Amino acid sequence: MARTQQERNEQTRQALLEAGGSLLREVGYARTSVAQITQRANRAHGTFYLHFENKRELVSVLLDEMAEEARRNVREIWRTAPRVDAIWLGLRAFLARITPERSLWSLLEEVVALEEDAAPLRSRLRHLYVEPILRGLKARPDELVSPAPNIELLADLVTAMALHFARTGNLPASPDVTALHMTVVWCNAVGQPITKADLDNLRDMFAAD
Repeated sequence: MARTQQERNEQTRQALLEAGGSLLREVGYARTSVAQITQRANRAHGTFYLHFENKRELVSVLLDEMAEEARRNVREIWRTAPRVDAIWLGLRAFLARITPERSLWSLLEEVVALEEDAAPLRSRLRHLYVEPILRGLKARPDELVSPAPNIELLADLVTAMALHFARTGNLPASPDVTALHMTVVWCNAVGQPITKADLDNLRDMFAAD
């Protein structure tokens, strides 16, 4: 069956994303050209501009896709896991998903350094992570979160910590232990410190892994 134009367009866009992503990781932002991307994708040069305004927009899409995958994993955990478990599991999944993508973080920093008007990319990426964390905290029906006024600041700080660890690859401990420390900070900040029962349950989860 012949492919529709929409299917062909999406296939071309995906080919450009894959080619651009691999090239940008290999040689960096400054040394990657649109011509190189289209050549690797085996597409005509002009097709690039049917899907992306410029290289920076392609980088933005790559970052968005990484963020959405991490958000999707965390949303599922928030939906199914109880109370403190959900925080720890969500943070652990978050670190596990974004830490291997250090090349993308380096790429983002290169873009911001080279293009003065690219700084909002960094702020926007952080918001992509903060927003679902904040929504999940406010929406949970089990009263895990108090109505404290620092919830938004907490979501931003926890995200900043995780993104720093992911960008630098410099975790203070294993991903499991780092996520546990962040969970303790989280729970203390919202006025619901982790109980002995919570710790025992997390210890059992550590042992199961």
